[in-house]
Amino acid sequence: MSKLPRIRDYAAPSEHLARLLDDARNPFEVSDALLARLDCARLCRVRLRSWRQRNSPPPALRCRSYRHTFVLPDAVELTLWELQHDADGGSKLVSEVYPDLTALRHAEQRVHRRMGDVPDDPHGVVIAANVTGLTPELLAGTVEMPHQRQFTERDSADHVRRLLRRARNTGQPGEPDPDTLEELRTAYRHTIAQVARRFSDLGQHSFCSVYEHTFLLPDNREVSLYELEHDYTEDGQLICELYADEDSAADAAERHGHLRHADIRQG
Repeated sequence: MSKLPRIRDYAAPSEHLARLLDDARNPFEVSDALLARLDCARLCRVRLRSWRQRNSPPPALRCRSYRHTFVLPDAVELTLWELQHDADGGSKLVSEVYPDLTALRHAEQRVHRRMGDVPDDPHGVVIAANVTGLTPELLAGTVEMPHQRQFTERDSADHVRRLLRRARNTGQPGEPDPDTLEELRTAYRHTIAQVARRFSDLGQHSFCSVYEHTFLLPDNREVSLYELEHDYTEDGQLICELYADEDSAADAAERHGHLRHADIRQG
């Protein structure tokens, strides 16, 4: 049984709130009264709510939403909802923020109509049929339940070789050790899922995601590699790196993001 993706706790909720509003093209949706309360938050958690990617017909379009929960000093929890998409005809992700779920759902419906209609789920979240790795609790914020992996992919040893061939690791902490990589060459099934967690990014002008590649070995053990895909490079080229665990991939994303942010400011 797999564990649900962990949720990162932000040490500075006020900074997270400021970045969220700076990225959004509609910060005016959040009232001054609500902002004053959110600014006092002691903790912030982010969880993926929905995700859809349409590859055909071109161009490829993406849409995903996040729930940002702010915990106040009196333990009261307040929520902002973020919608990211590139369905307005541009190549960059656009971010929108909403103070309530109803407003988010209206915005989602607008975006999904542009992407092509798909059925609504009982919670009002629109999901593409080919999206994998998202559990009901991630989408609706209900009680967490274990999720059984479905190992649908074959040719797993070849998939490991392709991962290693495109990886651009440079001896950073958390990289998979040679023994693990050798063991994975015996895998006979695997599955791939996007990690439901928002990683360090540079707003709408960047891309950063982590994918969990879980392999099933002959003795029925499950072993995962975490692929960090980002464009925090000088030329904006998309590259991939491999890590042995989710936290190492997240740390690498933060490290690359800070370095690229510094380069942009100096430039």
